[in-house]
Amino acid sequence: MTIHEPGRCSSGYTLYWGRQEGRASLINMDGEVVHEWAYGGNSIWHHADMLPNGNLLALINDGSGYGPGVNIRRRLVELDWHSNLVWSDPVHAHHDARRLANGNTLVVAHDRAQYLHISPNVLIYDYLQEIAPDNKVVWEWHAATHLDELAALVPVVKEEWQGDWPHINTVESLPDTPLGRCDSRFKAGNILVSPRHLHSVFIVEKESGRIVWAWGPGEILGQHQPTMLPNGSILLFDNGRGNGPEQDRGYSRVIEIDPPTGEIVWQYAGDPPEAFWTPVGSGQQRLPNGNTLICAMNWSETGRIFEVTPAGEIVWEFWDPDGQALYRAARYTPECVEPLLQTRAGK
Repeated sequence: MTIHEPGRCSSGYTLYWGRQEGRASLINMDGEVVHEWAYGGNSIWHHADMLPNGNLLALINDGSGYGPGVNIRRRLVELDWHSNLVWSDPVHAHHDARRLANGNTLVVAHDRAQYLHISPNVLIYDYLQEIAPDNKVVWEWHAATHLDELAALVPVVKEEWQGDWPHINTVESLPDTPLGRCDSRFKAGNILVSPRHLHSVFIVEKESGRIVWAWGPGEILGQHQPTMLPNGSILLFDNGRGNGPEQDRGYSRVIEIDPPTGEIVWQYAGDPPEAFWTPVGSGQQRLPNGNTLICAMNWSETGRIFEVTPAGEIVWEFWDPDGQALYRAARYTPECVEPLLQTRAGK
């Protein structure tokens, strides 16, 4: 811990995971570890989310889940409080997964294929799946078949893509908001998607699969973790990284936008802007008191999680003692965590 102003912080417990240690840690406001999940030895973790019952939904690289033509060994797992495996799916998952209210799991996955309208090259391309507890796929959406819909809403970079496309790093089922009740594009249950390589965010209408809203080109570069807030705004981490070093902005920021207008209504950046630069990974969370938790993955920010006020003042700061690259972090309220600590520990 390097900064902690208790009266100005949003109290709770912060979950974080690194890509080197094969574990996820839950710390208190003093930076002390109160619980850990570990799985797969030195497996690489790409996502973790604590569920209300204390289980952990995670994406890991443990050498399994390896399919023909897919070069990243990741799979979807659910661990109980004691790190026992209680559920898994062999989907070639990457970057993000969300447990839905109906008990199903929404996940980003990829495979290898060729789409000549995108590139002459064979790509590792992204798709979304909703998976039931019995591992049945109940909904699926493929990015490659909806490129024209996206291009009708925002400019789409035309390149001879190689590697992965479009590199979706976030998927979220929209919550119920006043905005969604009056504008069907943003209604609850539609899917918010972040394709990093297209420097945009868009919303998929769940029933039809159509892209109904998009924003970003010319404003954001290589973004991560867009999330819709209760007021209908979208909060995201704008990394500032282009498709090549010559396209980089050279600084990062966290921004909140008004979706109908595209107006940036709040932002956090360094002073000067170049002082805050984390070109890949990273994320943020709006906290109950209006502050924002920010996880910075790399470069001078490696291993850093911090909380800022609406005015941009840092009131809490933690650096991972092992210096890991932290992909994301999330804070849970005391009401969510403390009963788990008491009952799971047998107290």
